[in-house]
Amino acid sequence: MAEQDKLRDAELVVFQFPLWWYGPPAILKGRFDRVLVSGYAFGLVDPATGRVRKFGDGGLAGRRALAVVTAGDRPGALGERGISGHIEDVLWPMLRGTFHYTGMAPLRPHLLTSVHHWQPGRFEEEVDCLVSRVHGAADEEPIRFRTLAGGDYGDDYALRPDVAPGVSGNAAHRLDGDLPHDLRHADHEEHEASTERARNRDVTEIMRPRFEH
Repeated sequence: MAEQDKLRDAELVVFQFPLWWYGPPAILKGRFDRVLVSGYAFGLVDPATGRVRKFGDGGLAGRRALAVVTAGDRPGALGERGISGHIEDVLWPMLRGTFHYTGMAPLRPHLLTSVHHWQPGRFEEEVDCLVSRVHGAADEEPIRFRTLAGGDYGDDYALRPDVAPGVSGNAAHRLDGDLPHDLRHADHEEHEASTERARNRDVTEIMRPRFEH
């Protein structure tokens, strides 16, 4: 189908959506259900091992995936100590259960907060920031989840006792030291420089309509 052909040709797949009830809207979930089907995105068998390719491998291996998320709440609410949980935990089913499961390398979510209260000029700044990030996506370090083929899981698909002892929940399935952090504002000076480099690029006009609703 045409949508699957687009994914085959892509190096970076960007999903832009508003955060509704701590997840993507139903229309995007429906897209996943209809496009990322068995035999295409998952359910493929590695002929060398006879094992099903998933969690770090799959039909979409070799691609990167970026979730661009708009939210009405303040930045702190979706931060590391926020009342809603860190955005990387909120989007765990997508980052781990869809992107990583099908073999795509998940990039850290691009979170836009307090969107209902942006001052004049903020929209243009955020467009430039996103354009800059998309251009640099190939050089980003993806979220490092443990892979099924990496040897950390037993035949029951649970972590072996000697892997991340004493750690449970989502954190146990991330490689040591790869903790959530706010990538977009980690280095303000570099952000400003990369934003300036992105100005006047054609992709700005391509992406702008996606943020007008």
